[in-house]
Amino acid sequence: MAQLFKLEGIHSASLPQESINLFKTRTETPGTNDGRGVDTSVSMTLSGPIRSVGDSAVADETINLARWATEYDDAKAYSQSTVTAIASGQVLRNTVYPNAFVVSYSEEFNIEKGVGSYKITMRQKKDLLEHIQNTGGYTR
Repeated sequence: MAQLFKLEGIHSASLPQESINLFKTRTETPGTNDGRGVDTSVSMTLSGPIRSVGDSAVADETINLARWATEYDDAKAYSQSTVTAIASGQVLRNTVYPNAFVVSYSEEFNIEKGVGSYKITMRQKKDLLEHIQNTGGYTR
């Protein structure tokens, strides 16, 4: 399965399938017995390797995720994030968060093996949840 990520905004990044091992979305509502809560949050998590120049001819753009994660200026903190999951030429999911911000970002490096990995969790701005786009089930 191929998973592709694109970040558009002040910081931009385009991660190929080799840079993504996990793509997960999550919708959370308060645990009430009275019905669906209005305090909903929607998040997306990606993780994968931080590739060295020797791994690929494509530059590793995870550095731009790290830069985006440290933005505190409101104008720079929000970006459009798109993840596409593809299997056998079919788009299983294409998820777009037009006003995403970073909830958490981490990097880990194994000095002995000479490899690194990243994990980023993004959330759509709460007052703009209706702008999230989820599509899938079509041939690319």
